[in-house]
Amino acid sequence: MIDLKKLTKKELLELNQRVVERLKELDAQKTSGFMNDFSVGDKVSFEPPGEDGVIGIVIRKNKKTISVLDDSGHKWNVHPSYLMHQGGENIIDAEWTKID
Repeated sequence: MIDLKKLTKKELLELNQRVVERLKELDAQKTSGFMNDFSVGDKVSFEPPGEDGVIGIVIRKNKKTISVLDDSGHKWNVHPSYLMHQGGENIIDAEWTKID
């Protein structure tokens, strides 16, 4: 265990910076794990605060969020921990039929 009383102000500031960096790394790893559960084209749902549930399609995976396009054309940036899969088929992998 580190005896903080023996550290100088400079050493404490350096330690604090290292702790903050490590916490950011852990958070990024956790977010990355959530991100891996989703692919562009997946049908997903989520519930924004104070609103009804939203269903949409994953259109992009950002660094910390996933961009979702809903049926009305509104784009949402949502943390992947709030998303739930809807249906099993990815729209990109679906069979497409040309309509004349």
